[in-house]
Amino acid sequence: MKTKQIVAMGLSLMLLFTGCGKTESSSQEQPVSSAEPSVVSEAEVSSSVVPEPVALQAEEIDPNAPEGMAKSYLTGKYVDEAISRQRPVAVMLNNIKDACPQSGIENADVLYEAPVEGGITRLMGIFENYRDLDKIGSVRSARIYFVRFALGWDAIYCSVGHSKYAVDLLDSPGTDSMDGVDGTGANVYYRTEDREAPHNCYASAEGIAKGIKTQGFSTDYDPNYHGYFQFVNEGETASYDGVKANKVRNGYFHNDPYFTYNEEDQLYYRFQFDAKQIDDETGNQLAFKNLILQYCDYEMYDDDKSLNIDINSGGKAQYITNGICTELTWNRDKDTGITHYYLADGAELKLNTGKTYVGIILNANADRVEITE
Repeated sequence: MKTKQIVAMGLSLMLLFTGCGKTESSSQEQPVSSAEPSVVSEAEVSSSVVPEPVALQAEEIDPNAPEGMAKSYLTGKYVDEAISRQRPVAVMLNNIKDACPQSGIENADVLYEAPVEGGITRLMGIFENYRDLDKIGSVRSARIYFVRFALGWDAIYCSVGHSKYAVDLLDSPGTDSMDGVDGTGANVYYRTEDREAPHNCYASAEGIAKGIKTQGFSTDYDPNYHGYFQFVNEGETASYDGVKANKVRNGYFHNDPYFTYNEEDQLYYRFQFDAKQIDDETGNQLAFKNLILQYCDYEMYDDDKSLNIDINSGGKAQYITNGICTELTWNRDKDTGITHYYLADGAELKLNTGKTYVGIILNANADRVEITE
């Protein structure tokens, strides 16, 4: 992880992102005014080249990789070598109906979903290659468990607003974050006119690059970072025992999301709010090679509104791929922030190469999960 540069910002910068800092539960955000944010307009946004990371060192080169390519930490697939060494960004994505469809979400290589206040869920996309994206979002506020997941990916965390319970972690030296409310995300976000606040704050590749430069964050992975998931080799298939899983409903109350398996391309396609979940920029439906359901205990914070989800203590999980659901256990390494998933025989799970969805399921709601043929 990289050292976070602290930038002192005045109250005027806090006013820039009014509307973006509001949430469905106003008690969870730092106060912001109703002033119009002085940010770039949608028309002014253009693509930008993200700073080039350094090349792989000789000892890191995969002898089986095609020339100029290396394995992605996010998907296990071979990608451009420079991209493979570039730290990803973790972007908090609004997921209430008024904010859908989201933009740029199809480019997320790993997508986390977890409940927040009032039964709604929030999404966090881990993006490896976002260089051509002019519109990512809408972007919403941080929750502490999402920040912890992002740290395991050595990702630069992007949000607009934050729960008060996430402040200490966001401000810690080990967290590189760019918040559109506290000033660390100045120039990263912009506002559109096609939706009402707070559902109209977006990021772009150009804005992210500016923010990274302003904050002085490294664009390269930490030298000691060696990836999060374990993957089989590209072209191979991981097959595990389990039950048939052609439809997966993970039981969230508000959006009622589910996935259906397509045998032809062996991907799981996502639905929510009784419709296909698509990317607003491309019209394509979200699809994943891997689904992981991770079951967690929780308690309420002192305000009796905010969830304190336990992502440290371990528990049950399920891995769903190629039409089969396999039972797992999980445990999180507190030193690295990486969650490890284990098969019944104790071996660590190896995922099939491709995009992965991770759904955080509260143990109290486990009986709402449906996995059927």
